[in-house]
Amino acid sequence: MKPAPFDYASPSTVDEALGLLADHGGSARVLAGGQSLLPQMALRQVRPRLLVDVNRVAGLSTRSTTDGGARLGATVRQAAVLHAGSGTGLLDAALPWVGSPGTRSRGTVVGSLCFADPAAELPTVLLAVGGGLEVRSAAGSRTVEAAELYRGPGRTALAPDELAVAATFPLDADDTRSAWLEFGRRPGDLPLVGVGVVARVRDGVVDAVRVACAGVHDVPWAVPVAGLRGAGGGLAREVAEVAARECRPVDDHRTTAAHRRVLVRTLVRRALEQVLRSDTEVIGAA
Repeated sequence: MKPAPFDYASPSTVDEALGLLADHGGSARVLAGGQSLLPQMALRQVRPRLLVDVNRVAGLSTRSTTDGGARLGATVRQAAVLHAGSGTGLLDAALPWVGSPGTRSRGTVVGSLCFADPAAELPTVLLAVGGGLEVRSAAGSRTVEAAELYRGPGRTALAPDELAVAATFPLDADDTRSAWLEFGRRPGDLPLVGVGVVARVRDGVVDAVRVACAGVHDVPWAVPVAGLRGAGGGLAREVAEVAARECRPVDDHRTTAAHRRVLVRTLVRRALEQVLRSDTEVIGAA
């Protein structure tokens, strides 16, 4: 199929892009990597009147390290971060499982975050590490934390005239350990369930842990594990049981809610066991 007719603009500055978004409101869409947007347009699932291509915008392809962490501009490709490393272990562990080499070569980190697929890896990584989006509009700038960003499948807290100019992922401390595990039907498919774990481990003991899941709810889900700490298989089983008990999995054409609950329990336990082993191997499937 072919997309519905649309106008195309290729601004060279952020201010020019913001002006276009302000003038066209909800009828404009931003094009960065296009790996999700363009197939939707071809199927006429979305029909923007204006496509704002930000690939020529100065400064959006910049990667840098700030006090807030690793800052990735809106047009930084997933493949570039995968090859160079980010300083955020969970992001580096999850990226090999995002799409395929072909889509990663064009797809952007920020684009995946803004597309807001609840089964995608990168929004869940952002939630697990406590990162956020740097957003600009004609009215000014703001930061949207991951916990406040997602409103539902394909829906974020960004207004139609706002542009996500960068994402920030906190850098790992020396005692940070992380793991990403997921289960999908085929390589390259979105996972039925994905799990990200970030923990502070000292002398083999976890004294702080964050767990987030993809593909379970209609937004990335943070498992309520505040205050849980310990060592060994006992902690891994305890956190896994909390996750399985507290989740309210979706039931859809890809699999059942009951199957997702089993996957949550298994993947959370295995991810924490991996963290406790301080294993540097990236494992991507159950």
